[in-house]
Amino acid sequence: MESYKNNRIENIENKITKRSATEEDTDFARKAHHAAYHDVVVRQFGHFDEKEQDDFFDESWNKDPYEILLNNEEESGYCSIEYFPDHIFVHELVLLPEFQGKGIGSKVLKDIMDDARVKNIPIKLRVLKENRAQELYRKMGFEETETNDISIFMELRQN
Repeated sequence: MESYKNNRIENIENKITKRSATEEDTDFARKAHHAAYHDVVVRQFGHFDEKEQDDFFDESWNKDPYEILLNNEEESGYCSIEYFPDHIFVHELVLLPEFQGKGIGSKVLKDIMDDARVKNIPIKLRVLKENRAQELYRKMGFEETETNDISIFMELRQN
C-alpha cells in the first residue's frame, strides 16, 4: 500500500510541459524512438532493425511538427499533433520507457481532448497492433474505427 501512495504523490507532483523541437533535439528523439518502439517492433515484427527504424524516424521527423515532452523539465519523450478544421490527429506520442506509466501520456491526451471538446471535433490516431499504448487510448475513450495488418485506427468523438 505504501508504494501506491508514493506513486500517487509522484504523479501529482509531476509537471508536464512541452516545447517546440529543434534540430538539436534530433538525437534525443531518435534515441527515444528506439527505446520506446524496440519491444513493440520485436513483438509485432519479430526483430528490430536499427537502420530500418532510423529510416522511419528520419522520414517522419523531417516533415511533421514535433514538440519535446518535459517531465519536471527533464526530457521524457516527444509528440506530434496536427490540427485540422474537422479533427485533431495524434501522429506520435512517444515516451522513454522510464517515463511510461507515470501519467504523462494521459496528461498530454487530456490537453488534446480539451482542445477537441472546445472545437467540437474528434481526435484520431493510429497505433501498432502490438503497442500497449492502445490500452491507454481505450481507457481514455478512444474507439477502434478500422484495422489493417499492422495498425489499429482509433477515434475519440465528441458527444
